[in-house]
Amino acid sequence: VSTQSTGGPRYEQVSSFTEDGGGGGNYTGLRIRWDGSNVHVIADSILYSIASTDHVTCCAAARDGRVFVVGYRSGLVTVQPLQYEQSSKSVTNMGAARYLTGHVHPITTVQINRAFSVIVSADTSGRVIIWDLNLMTYVNYFETRESPVSCLRVSDTLGDIVTVSSSSRDSKNMSLPGLPSSMESVSEIYLHTVNGKYISWSRCSHVITALAISVMSEGLYKNVIATGFENGSIWLWNTWNLQVVSDIQTNFTSPILALEFSHDSYSLSAGSREGRLMVWTQTHPTNN
Repeated sequence: VSTQSTGGPRYEQVSSFTEDGGGGGNYTGLRIRWDGSNVHVIADSILYSIASTDHVTCCAAARDGRVFVVGYRSGLVTVQPLQYEQSSKSVTNMGAARYLTGHVHPITTVQINRAFSVIVSADTSGRVIIWDLNLMTYVNYFETRESPVSCLRVSDTLGDIVTVSSSSRDSKNMSLPGLPSSMESVSEIYLHTVNGKYISWSRCSHVITALAISVMSEGLYKNVIATGFENGSIWLWNTWNLQVVSDIQTNFTSPILALEFSHDSYSLSAGSREGRLMVWTQTHPTNN
């Protein structure tokens, strides 16, 4: 689960899950902390630090803890290969950082997807760039509306890219039920293929603050996109056409900052700004 504080250091949990062969496993417990121009890899203590003259705006790590990606205010994206040894709780630098250039605006979010060997980065202009994780080269790009991309996820089953942009719009010119005739914050959610081809788009009258995608076997089950909102609610969306399929009832009273499905998608965890955590679990997944 990723968390972000308001003012002060920001943190990203490296959710590295190691199977033990019997359906169980354990997490590495790694975290990334960034503040200003410094990035720190942390277990029980700081294990590795990356310093820069540029201002760090976001950070991500592969679930195996071997690739760390940093986004900067200048639009630069860097990729640092590292090796984490859980037994000794040590981090080893596995080579020089690679520099990915293509953005000219501050990076807002980055994601690594091992299943499709891509890095996806987004900036304040709404531009999203897809990079080859193995070759560290540019693949393609697409653009959302001229609003910063606030959330981004890549599906492990289909490779589809889900992005969210939030902005203030004049509700007089929108057909959104329940909105007063004034400037209101809304979110737009986009779905593209792993190659950047547009699939679908939708708009909702609440600000989306967190994203997650389930990882059930395609063809046997229908995966969903989970969105957490500023008002504490959670919606589930169809991954094929972005139709809302469910509204999960929560008792959160503050924005949801983190959403994550378990490795088998039997459970969905949500964390709020007020520091509360809720988990929803189903005994057996259904195909509808």
